[in-house]
Amino acid sequence: MKVFDCIFNAMSNEQEHCIEEAMDYARGMVWSEVETTEQTIKYTEHVGEHEGVDVYYDYGADYFFFVDSEE
Repeated sequence: MKVFDCIFNAMSNEQEHCIEEAMDYARGMVWSEVETTEQTIKYTEHVGEHEGVDVYYDYGADYFFFVDSEE
């Protein structure tokens, strides 16, 4: 998968609130200015999508990452 070269660490302890923070981050980024790399991430959970960007949670490393869903 084509993973954008940025991650998001949520500040909340509540899972639902963390997902909303990650989605807000995705809505606020200019993704066309962020590079991607081909990666395989093992422990993932898809949590949302915004305008061609899939948002995933890496439950092995405890952060959110973003994938170009149009590639």
